[in-house]
Amino acid sequence: MKNKFVCEKDTNERLDCFMNNLHKEYSRTYFQNMIKDGKLLVNGKKVHPSYKAKQNDNIEYTIEDNVEISLKPENIPLNIIYEDNDIIVINKQADLVVHPSFGHETGTLLNALLYHFKGKCSPFMVHRLDKDTTGAIIFAKNEKSKVSLSKQFQKRTIHKTYVTAVTGTVVEEQGRIEAPLGRSMQNRKIIEVGPLAKKMAITEFKVLSRSRDVSLLEVHIITGRTHQIRSHMKYIGHPVLGDVDYGGSDHLKDIKFTRQMLHSYRVRFTHPVTSKEMELIAPLPEDMKSLFKNIKL
Repeated sequence: MKNKFVCEKDTNERLDCFMNNLHKEYSRTYFQNMIKDGKLLVNGKKVHPSYKAKQNDNIEYTIEDNVEISLKPENIPLNIIYEDNDIIVINKQADLVVHPSFGHETGTLLNALLYHFKGKCSPFMVHRLDKDTTGAIIFAKNEKSKVSLSKQFQKRTIHKTYVTAVTGTVVEEQGRIEAPLGRSMQNRKIIEVGPLAKKMAITEFKVLSRSRDVSLLEVHIITGRTHQIRSHMKYIGHPVLGDVDYGGSDHLKDIKFTRQMLHSYRVRFTHPVTSKEMELIAPLPEDMKSLFKNIKL
């Protein structure tokens, strides 16, 4: 994946650290090696990993997405909502990456599933959640289930409902956001609504509760774009609490947030083998329950 951008201001931090913050799914060591190998250039020249990018610096680099990564079983606790011979549904905890990537090869949900299956089958990923988004995520345990679930996602017959706490008072009782999303040219880790964005995204929401500072929303995504809810909430002026990348505050009064308050609460789909209609609930994590209790939502 080739990338190119112009720094808007002096970074005041090492280039390897800056790039690691830009692409958190890759390690700092990965970017150190990239810089040393000349695969990241500043103003067309090779620099040292300790270089501090300045305003108007042109940064060009290539991320190798197709590097083979060997998955290894790891004993990571799992909160299993449902499991049979064909599928498994996990209530994913925060601070857990779903799948390995180059520079982040271990400690992922796929590693944990390999350990759980103990060689009896392999996990097939059919959708994703962000590292710090919690809640229901489905994995197939065989090729037949993978194909069926993937088709259901493509046809948008799988219904995913999220619960999120956003900043401010959402005055509408419910709403629908239709706005195209694309990667920001200024910050490549951000997905934003913009005139050059090509992927239309549709998000529906309704207010469950509200206060002066916070609104609790139930959110249903019609499309499944990267960072869709986070970007759309910022777009309407109500970023997700704790989502500092998208303008959300990291605190509310004396409550400190270490992640975005976004949870995949419910998923409805057709079982890929039995054709039974499934509806599964992922109970809220403790940090969100404590937040709602403390602010009386």
